[in-house]
Amino acid sequence: MATYQLKQDQRAFSFDRTIPPVLRIVSGDTVTFETGDVAYERLSKGEAVEAIGLENFNAVTGPVYVEDAEPGDALKVEILDVQVRRAWSVWLPQFGGLGAQTDATRVKEIALRNGRAYISDSLSVPIRTMIGCIGVAPAEGAGSTFMPAYPFGGNMDLREMEAGTTLYLPIQVPGALLAMGDLHAAMGVAEPTWVSLEAAGQATLRVSVAKGMALTYPRLRVGSSTYCIGMGDTLAAAHQVALDEAYKLLTAEWGLDSFDAYAYASAAIDMRLGGPATAIVMAVVPDRT
Repeated sequence: MATYQLKQDQRAFSFDRTIPPVLRIVSGDTVTFETGDVAYERLSKGEAVEAIGLENFNAVTGPVYVEDAEPGDALKVEILDVQVRRAWSVWLPQFGGLGAQTDATRVKEIALRNGRAYISDSLSVPIRTMIGCIGVAPAEGAGSTFMPAYPFGGNMDLREMEAGTTLYLPIQVPGALLAMGDLHAAMGVAEPTWVSLEAAGQATLRVSVAKGMALTYPRLRVGSSTYCIGMGDTLAAAHQVALDEAYKLLTAEWGLDSFDAYAYASAAIDMRLGGPATAIVMAVVPDRT
């Protein structure tokens, strides 16, 4: 299979079937997507968000057209590697979980060395790189790279989107038109402040077509578990969607009868939160042992 590299200037500002692809690949090819951080650098020098342009903060690299990808299939995206080269912490007034606690924009470059991100000389956290925004083009209209997230992906901010994870996305249009961006050097589960340690870097993905895998919502494989993603207008609604998706997995794909599926869900499924752009809940279904 072939290997490709996309540069950070090969970018888009939405998920949209009308955007020409920057690359065409076949199932099984590997693509490295580079992302930048010029918007955060400009913010650190005192420019206003409005002057920079909100769209520049969550630009996505792509889109990539995948041959033989059709609606009714799923796009299998294996995250092989995520590397970051520079990171920022950004605190904006009235934005996010702690936006009320500051009255001024504060931006700080976070030093990265020896596997740790240094918030200060005496305070650091492990670097744990991940992808914040990834998706395919919708059948109609354009999808935001900020909010909401969608059944075809978007700014999901899932802590689990790191090297070793496999993402499945429901394909909406021929070619899928995959794009991704918003790399993070570190982020707490559910992105509590709505901002992570935002980073520039690159992600290497192996992209394949799962023929006939008709999903309604994205799905993850993490280790020996399947993460069924639910989205809704509220967390309660997203919780129900995730659980319904898990029940369909247990009955339609595993072949369990209804009561055994219910009992297994009761005993073994964990529920986790996704990012704040949309109410996202994931039902974590461990494999049978």
